[in-house]
Amino acid sequence: MTATPGDTEAESPAEPDSRRWVVLVLMGLALCVVVLNNSALNVAIPALMRDLRADLPAVQWIVDGYSIVFAGLLMAAGVWSDRWGRKRLTLGGLVVFAGASMLAALAREPWQLIVLRGLLGAAAAFVMPGTLSILLHVFDRKERAMAIAVWSGIAALGVALGPILGGLVVDEFGWAAVFLLNVPMVAVIVLTGVFFVRESADPASRPTDAVGAVLSVLAVGGLVFTVIEFGASGRLDALVITGAVATVLAGVAFVRRLRTAKYPLMELSLLADRRFGGAAIGNMLLFFGLAGALFVLTQRLQVQLEMSPFSAGLAVGPVAVSVLLGTALSPSLGRLVGVRATVGAGMMLSALGIGGLGLAHSYPVIVVALVAAGFGFGIATPVATSVLVSSLSDDRASSGSAVNDTMQELGWALGVAVVGALLNRVFQAGGGVETLQQAVDLAVAAPDGAAMVAQANAAFDHAAVVSLAVAGGVSAAGAVLAARLLPARLQGAP
Repeated sequence: MTATPGDTEAESPAEPDSRRWVVLVLMGLALCVVVLNNSALNVAIPALMRDLRADLPAVQWIVDGYSIVFAGLLMAAGVWSDRWGRKRLTLGGLVVFAGASMLAALAREPWQLIVLRGLLGAAAAFVMPGTLSILLHVFDRKERAMAIAVWSGIAALGVALGPILGGLVVDEFGWAAVFLLNVPMVAVIVLTGVFFVRESADPASRPTDAVGAVLSVLAVGGLVFTVIEFGASGRLDALVITGAVATVLAGVAFVRRLRTAKYPLMELSLLADRRFGGAAIGNMLLFFGLAGALFVLTQRLQVQLEMSPFSAGLAVGPVAVSVLLGTALSPSLGRLVGVRATVGAGMMLSALGIGGLGLAHSYPVIVVALVAAGFGFGIATPVATSVLVSSLSDDRASSGSAVNDTMQELGWALGVAVVGALLNRVFQAGGGVETLQQAVDLAVAAPDGAAMVAQANAAFDHAAVVSLAVAGGVSAAGAVLAARLLPARLQGAP
């Protein structure tokens, strides 16, 4: 049975045909666009700080403005995708994403880029849950583990290509060009997807809880805002206290809304399921560690090791290659040694690599730590995601996967916020300047500039060790959680 674009079909998986492989590639590339946006921006941070005269807290907001809105809207977007059509909202989100990217390239003030990054996050929220749920409707349960691994592997290309392409265009055209990388890929995905992706939706057509959506954005945004502001000021001032109180109130109200709303954004019973809760929370902690590590590493490579943006992009490449390798081996390892062992060992290996980055003072040592972090991440994530989707019904594919996506983005946002704030506080306490780049700039004119740079480098080393140890420790907590909550094997697995 063949559907024309726009037809809405029943919830059973499509009959196997060759189109599902094209759909798999398209959905992997759609997720790749979302990932590439963040990974390319990382190598542009030093240039962006110079050109926009942005301090570290402003940069944290530029990075996290995307994740705050993304994480806050994901659950609502998942419900809307189930209700109004996964194809429609996924492709529509990609179009808005491309438009916001072009506007972001024109930003001339930090606040403008923060706002536009928020718009990018809103668009991405409609893309990400649909990519996975569309796959769940074209691949039967026997092929899903393989499809998820391929989907994750293609997405990992965004991690690999982002820093390299981002570094190349920053060297040639400036930081703004990183936002234009998304546009050609989006055009190809949308034009091809119109003809190859089949529409699907939840027959129950649940209403969306608008109040719950607003409360989720306030809770997530308030939490990240409080962490960033505390990291900038280092004290419990009125702004930090207000943010903390608002976060608690919004969080309590959101949980209450989930308990009382007729159509809540998410089923609290999902998190009570050991498979779903263990996989989702474990993924969140793993993303926390990796996001924090990359935020610190991109500054060390360009400022402390004096690499160009393109060289720094190439230098980060080993983490993506190892993610791809781990992703390719993940399904086989899951079948061979079981879910719990694969996810737990992968998360612990990644945690060790992340912590090791803080102790790495030369690039060869950095490579070893990057490979460990990426390989562990690649091994753990596909198997954990397979466990999670095994607990979902087909009718709730988008909304259920959106909860997992929300946890991952919350982990990413908090990783940048917490690790960045800790790096900021420890560095300023020992460096005497606001940023490492500022110390390097002062060295040009100041008589004691060389001594200032030496002091700043030592302070940055100490701050990196402390902040990356925390990032690795959080990822290690995910490994412990996985060992306690995940099943030894998926039901029906050999």
